[in-house]
Amino acid sequence: MRAIILSILISTQFLSSVQAQTPLKQWTSEEKASIMRSLDSTQETIRALISPLTEKQFFYRPDSNTWSVNDIIEHLGLIEEGYVREFWWATSQPEMPASYQDSTKGGDEKAIAYATDPAKGHARGTNLPLKRYCDKETCWRVFTTARTLSKDFFVRNNSLNMRAYYVFRKDASGKRDIRDLHQQALWMLSHCIRHSEQIRQLINDPRFPKAMKKR
Repeated sequence: MRAIILSILISTQFLSSVQAQTPLKQWTSEEKASIMRSLDSTQETIRALISPLTEKQFFYRPDSNTWSVNDIIEHLGLIEEGYVREFWWATSQPEMPASYQDSTKGGDEKAIAYATDPAKGHARGTNLPLKRYCDKETCWRVFTTARTLSKDFFVRNNSLNMRAYYVFRKDASGKRDIRDLHQQALWMLSHCIRHSEQIRQLINDPRFPKAMKKR
């Protein structure tokens, strides 16, 4: 009898625990629209910045430690290609435990804040620009191709709940950082905004070459 009562108590506690769990967060229509708008707007911002630049200006480096506009755009293309592969990889994985969602709390705000974080980042490995492209047109085409693939991913997977798929990172201290795919998209867009400002600062530097006036 005691065993039966104990079994009932355990079952009751389990059911209460399940019922008390927070419902799985959904990827809202507003969030979907915001990501698509931002994919367009960040691309247009960069296009407007570099469109007037001559080849000389595009490849200009004030010193050996400063990237040229070409370096920045090449880097953005490399990063974006990596994100797109990661998006597809995450959605191809088995369903993760719903408890992972608890680890993503505050992740939206952290990703958005990265856009204006004054701390300098450090590109490494395959994300480093190596002057792979010899002219502005080619460099820009490679970036826009990667951006088109990003947009295509979110359009083709519009019905998926991007809050239920995850990617994993390690911070500088080695701690694991879990992000859902909406947050990962925010990180990608914030990275783009950071480098847009870097391009703007480079163009506004007094040492930046002046365009030749047309006669």
